This record gives sequence, C-alpha cells and structure tokens, in this order.
Amino acid sequence: MGHRTVAFKWLPHARTDWQTFTDARKEAARLWNDMVVRHQRIRRLNWRWPSRRRWERWAKCRYPRLHSQSVQQIIGEFDEAIRSARQLRQKGDLAARYPWKLHRYRDVIYTNQAARIVGGDVILPNGGRKALRVHLPPNLILPGRLIEARVSYGRVLLVCEVPDEAHPAQTSIGVDLGVNTLIAATDGDQALLISGREAKATVQWCNKRLASLSAKQSHRVKGSRRWKRLQRRKHRMVCKARNRVRDITHKATAIVREAFPAAAVYVGEPFNDAARKVGRKQAQQVSSACNSQLIGQLDYKCSGATTVPEPYSSQTCPVCGCRQRCRRTYTCQQCGYSAPRDVVGALNILRRGKHGALVQSTHVPTRITYLRPRCRSSSGGHPARSSRQREAARF
Repeated sequence: MGHRTVAFKWLPHARTDWQTFTDARKEAARLWNDMVVRHQRIRRLNWRWPSRRRWERWAKCRYPRLHSQSVQQIIGEFDEAIRSARQLRQKGDLAARYPWKLHRYRDVIYTNQAARIVGGDVILPNGGRKALRVHLPPNLILPGRLIEARVSYGRVLLVCEVPDEAHPAQTSIGVDLGVNTLIAATDGDQALLISGREAKATVQWCNKRLASLSAKQSHRVKGSRRWKRLQRRKHRMVCKARNRVRDITHKATAIVREAFPAAAVYVGEPFNDAARKVGRKQAQQVSSACNSQLIGQLDYKCSGATTVPEPYSSQTCPVCGCRQRCRRTYTCQQCGYSAPRDVVGALNILRRGKHGALVQSTHVPTRITYLRPRCRSSSGGHPARSSRQREAARF
C-alpha cells in the first residue's frame, strides 16, 4: 500500500474555534519543548534514553488539550528525530544535531483513530476541549482511506492510503539533480535538461524577504500587534514560495515522465557535504534545493526511483574515464569529448545504476533538449518543446 497527501488551505472562523486551534498548537509545542529539555538533561547525565512506551506512560494526562493519539504521534516524531541524529553521528556526521529548538506553536497530528469524516467535514478531537470541524473543499476527492491529518497554520494535510499500482519499466534513465539545471535526464541516446533558475529565484526571493521581515520584527515588541502582523506576512510569503516550488517540481517531473514513459529512474543521491567546501551563497543554494521532493515525485510518476552514489559523476569522462574539473561544459583533454556537465553526470549515474561502476563507452547521447518547467507556453506551444524547437517549427 502507498500513501498520498492532500493539502488545502484552512483557518478557523469562529472565536471559539480559534481558541481551540491556538491552544492545541501551544500544547503540542509544550510537549515537544518538554521532550527537548529532558533529552538534554539525560544526555548531560549520560543516562540511557527511555523507550517510546515509557514516554507515552509519562505523558498520559499531562497534556489535557491534546488527544491521546496526538500525544503519541508527537512523541513518535521526537523519538524518530533522536534516532536519525544518532545514526548520522555514528557514521561520522558531527554536524547532525539533536532537537534543540524550543517552539511556541507546533503542528498537531491526528491519526485515523481520532479523526473522522462526517458529512464532508473532518472532525478533529482535542482531549477535553471542543473538537475542530474542518470543512473540506467542495471539489476535493480523497484518493483513499484517511489515516492521518496534520493541522498547521493556514493549511491542513490529509494522508490517505492508496493501493500500489504496477508500472513495469520499459527503459532506464539516469537523472542528475542540480540548482541551475533542475533535472538532467538521459537514457543513453537522448538527453533532457530542465532549467531550475525559476526555482532558484523563488528560493532567493523568499530568503531575502524573510531577512527583511525579520529585521523589521527585531525592532518591535514580541507579541505586539505590529509584530503579529509581520509574522502573518512571513507565513503567507513562505506558503507562497512553497507552492511555487511545488508547482515547478511537478511540471519538471511531468516533462520527464512524458519524455521517457514507464522508465526506471536512477537518480544521484543528494549530499549536502559538498556545501561545506563552497562559498556562502553557493552553500545556501545547495542546501535549499528541493532534491528530496523531486526524488519522491519521480518515484511516484515513473516506474520507481533508485538513488545511487554520485561522487565524481560530473568530473569523469564517459568515453575514456579521464577525471578533471570543469564548468558548465565538460571538455575532455584526452579524447576531446564535449557535452554539458549535467549530461555527463546523468550518463555516469545511469551507468553506475546499471553496472554498479563508472563504465566507459563511446555510446553517448547525440541529441540534447533544453526545456523550462512550464506545462504550456504563453503562445500556446507544446509543453515538451523548447524555444529553439518552436522557432524551427515555424519554418
């Protein structure tokens, strides 16, 4: 069984619903903060971390504004964060941090044992408080059985369980993810490059606006009317940028699916360790890339996506195996092979996924197409045509 997430905008209207909504988010933040403080104390005293069942017994009846299932879900998320950070640190990643930040508000999670759908509304209980009633949009159709609901400020996420669909693979492609080039895909015969400058500009715009609003907030009293107004502007701006990036990634992966139907994808495993060796701006661009989101959408739309290691994939010549650094265009000094660096990386990822190593061959892509992540152009052109192809089609 698979899972699909449905998101829609929602905020309470009545004053009592606002109070219940705010109290539940504050109570969830209080539970998370208590876990953070106790984890720091246990690590300082070098004690053994208690089991999840023991934490659930400890939290029983301590947070009356939350449903018992919501309490268990928050404890499970914190325990998973601790386990992930511990595994990364054991592997040598000393930059991985345990949960340390204290929150004022936090998302509230409801399982299918607590949340239920009645007459087009989602009923979300909150312990002894009034249950929230979320009205579903009239055109929204849930793809399957509801198993989880997450309520945040201005948005509701519904996780549904759907049966897995069989997608037999007809071909294999290699995909290299990047910043300026969002996706570089090739099957060995043809290559496809999708620009990522729109997503890059959206992330840069969001970061600049956040810095500007944070600077204005620093001159206001926390909790004042002006401070809250700026906080709401930050929420709206982050939501707008997130929707833009999600739309761009959806259109880009749809182009890959149309160009290579029913293809098994070998995608380079994203690693942010390279961001430590570059400048401040480049490190921010690498760390803000939506690689995990792209991998998830490729896995859903194509016949599965498998991550393979990608070190030196863009520096190794696919014809002779010569390794050298280059800029946007790779030009081998030994055999003279020249191609965009992202195409070289995608081709080497494809060969590493198929053969388990970087295999050299003279069979390289002969046709390269440059596209932008747009489903339809303003002139009504075909979604899978570039500007050069449209100009050629006129004549």
